[in-house]
Amino acid sequence: MFEKLGIVTNIWAEEIANGARFDELMVEFGANGFKDMEVREGDYLRNSEFGQLIQELEIAMSVYTDAEFRTICDAVWTEQPYQTKHVTLFEAIAAFTKKASGLTLSYAMSHRWLSRAIDSETDTQQIIKAKKLAYLLCPERPRLRLVDLDTEGDIDASTAIANLKHYAALLPEYPMIFAVENARQTATLTLALAVAGGAKLTYDETNTYRADGTTVNPPAEFWSAVEMTDLTSVHFKQKTEAGVLSEVSDGYVNFRAIAEHLKTGHYTGDLLLENTPTAHSLGDALRSRAYLLSC
Repeated sequence: MFEKLGIVTNIWAEEIANGARFDELMVEFGANGFKDMEVREGDYLRNSEFGQLIQELEIAMSVYTDAEFRTICDAVWTEQPYQTKHVTLFEAIAAFTKKASGLTLSYAMSHRWLSRAIDSETDTQQIIKAKKLAYLLCPERPRLRLVDLDTEGDIDASTAIANLKHYAALLPEYPMIFAVENARQTATLTLALAVAGGAKLTYDETNTYRADGTTVNPPAEFWSAVEMTDLTSVHFKQKTEAGVLSEVSDGYVNFRAIAEHLKTGHYTGDLLLENTPTAHSLGDALRSRAYLLSC
């Protein structure tokens, strides 16, 4: 199971801050067997050379109809001819996709999906752009994940579910996996909202642990409630009293138990490593994979 471990790209944040290129890290990790990669939105990404391309692309999107943009995305990946008003931009994107050949890329961003939007039109356009980026990263299996890091306290379930249904219905001509992750809220609540809203769940058991090792909700409660078909991804990182670690080792999270749940349930989604960033993320990832394989 863990030999197919992938990564979330925010583990590269420190290296990119020190001048490393996003595409070179992508190629290096892919060559070391980390084939599934979730491109996680953030300042580190926007400050990378690939992030600059994304920002140019977001501006260029408005020039094309939804159908035209999808046609270009498909053509770039299949190396077919296409018409574009941004020749240099899409040549750079085509060069990136060649480097990403053999990898499965998805897209993830922070978004307040648990709360009512302050400006519904702006909110909608943010999700549309994100869906188009997710499609560009992998037209064969596009996936967009949202994580709400801001909403705390009591949740208005009807608002959260309505948001998810609205987001899932946007761009129906861009079929993709739409997912949310448990973050500040309990995994069981996030799962229930996701299922009701027509979304899949990305599960991160580390997020259920407080600093002292107690849990927001017991993992057993989640595993007794979840159906494997509701999961699209499982994230792996470790937490101790020192916080989230830079590589997976002993700590609060019982990875052997997680693996047993996934095997018993015949889980078919991906497994993604999300360590705390360091200047040597590949070494951290390789040691983390070796530790998980020992589980």
